[in-house]
Amino acid sequence: MAIAIGLTIVFGMLRLVNFAHGAFYAIGAYVGLVIVKQLGLPLPVGLIVAPLAVAAFAVLLDRVVLVRFYDKDPTAQILVTFGIALVVEETLRLIFGGTTQTYPLPAALSGSLNLGFTTYPTYRIVFAAGIVLLVVAVWLFIQRTDFGLVVRAGIRDRTMVQLLGGNVRLASTVIFALGAGLAGLVGAGASPIYSVDPNTGFSFLVPSFVVVVIGGLGSFWGAVLGGLLVGELQSVTTIVQPAASDVIIYVAMALVLLVRPSGLLGESEVIRG
Repeated sequence: MAIAIGLTIVFGMLRLVNFAHGAFYAIGAYVGLVIVKQLGLPLPVGLIVAPLAVAAFAVLLDRVVLVRFYDKDPTAQILVTFGIALVVEETLRLIFGGTTQTYPLPAALSGSLNLGFTTYPTYRIVFAAGIVLLVVAVWLFIQRTDFGLVVRAGIRDRTMVQLLGGNVRLASTVIFALGAGLAGLVGAGASPIYSVDPNTGFSFLVPSFVVVVIGGLGSFWGAVLGGLLVGELQSVTTIVQPAASDVIIYVAMALVLLVRPSGLLGESEVIRG
């Protein structure tokens, strides 16, 4: 869900189809791996360093490469961001090897909690609660701050914001870094659960795009709703028919697009100008 929200705000503000977003997740996961496994520092340190490192990389990428493609057609954006993703994947493979790696959970969160009706891993509960807090924090940032006002106005009409003196270029860079940082934070936090390998970014990217499409391009709460629906669909399908759990989300996406092409909470025109 948090990865999808990052994709949503980046598309909403920048009108950028970012196939490199999964690479940000992978970089965050490997930063967490270095912090926890190689340096022996506690996981919270990785959760701080990973999003900062990924956000810094995103700012560099935005200023040097992507700024030239914001006004290009989506095909050019897809090609350049997909190329960036491949470069990142192969670089990670060169540095860390191609094998799947894991790093240990904090000792305090390694057990399970009795919820009355079932037991559930403690770290997964804490991780889910952290995602909820993260979503709320991003929403408050966008809705309750002056900078968030520029972002929301830029989503509606970039040209008008520029004419009124809003610094859309700065807002675009910050939003791109924020979306990347979210992906890096989730990568560092989720890797003790899912492990990490150089291809892990693509593994999470495609379902994230499905979530964004179902919820509606550029819609914050659409990404939240899409994430909840996709998660529940996969969970129920895994119980009933495990072989179909990876297919059901694409079936759901196709049905939503047939009934409502703009997505559940999306608008027919997200950005103008």
